[in-house]
Amino acid sequence: MIPVFISIMKVYCKDNSIIIEDAQHFNAARSCNCGQAFRWHEQCDGSIFGVAHSRGITIRQKGDTVILENCDASDVDLWYDYFDLGRDYNAIEAKLLADPRLNVCVPYANGIRVFNQEPFEALISFIISANNNIKRISGIIEKICIYCGERREIKDGSGYYYCFPTPERLSALTVEELQKLGSGYRAPYILSTARRIAKGYDLKKLVGMDTATARKELLSFLGVGPKVADCILLFSLKHTDAFPIDVWMKRALRELFFENRDPSKAELASLMERLGEYSGIVQQYIFHYARESGLGKNV
Repeated sequence: MIPVFISIMKVYCKDNSIIIEDAQHFNAARSCNCGQAFRWHEQCDGSIFGVAHSRGITIRQKGDTVILENCDASDVDLWYDYFDLGRDYNAIEAKLLADPRLNVCVPYANGIRVFNQEPFEALISFIISANNNIKRISGIIEKICIYCGERREIKDGSGYYYCFPTPERLSALTVEELQKLGSGYRAPYILSTARRIAKGYDLKKLVGMDTATARKELLSFLGVGPKVADCILLFSLKHTDAFPIDVWMKRALRELFFENRDPSKAELASLMERLGEYSGIVQQYIFHYARESGLGKNV
């Protein structure tokens, strides 16, 4: 059994910054660029600026120290949860290193943490992600935020950013407006989803459901298929056993576990059971390894 919430990190506030010390198992760049979130962007000086939970912050990392700039002291718990700082990724990586099929993933992906994003933003973002690439997904989301999100100043006065729009604001748009922002055929799905949430559907209730039931609920939204549903479950609703499978993951699973052949549903289910209740976190290590190494491109 992997320990779940044992943190050795020291987290405290100083001068409008949150300092995270002893962050041996938190690689900010890998975590922000691994395809789980779309509003984090590397800057010319190596820092990372992003917007989450309607807050714009800058991340700087030097060795095992991570600094979150332009933060309020009252937001320590929010960022502690968002970056999953309470979970013992050292234990997860140790389990991967002990597995002869998975130990190759760790050098490529160590330090990745699965973020706990705002559920509505994640739902819309992953609807946009279907049949899309990361650069284009980020661009569409940014256009939507600029078009109808709230504009806010960065805390140090160095600029401004746009929040992700509320369900009410997004639901007031038309299909044509969303299409002009680049969403294409996904526009009716985005509009339908925003209106359903604006009318009172509570996504957070899915946190307390078992994964299969929560997945079934998400599949009732237009534009949400199995892979998109599992992304939302894993990256915003704390279902660490949700296992999104896309082209990269199919290639990786075939090569790592199934001798370059397509597995049966029973074989996949058996693998998920073996990977355990944190299989979704393991999936991120496999995904990043596959993408960075080009694993399975020739299969």
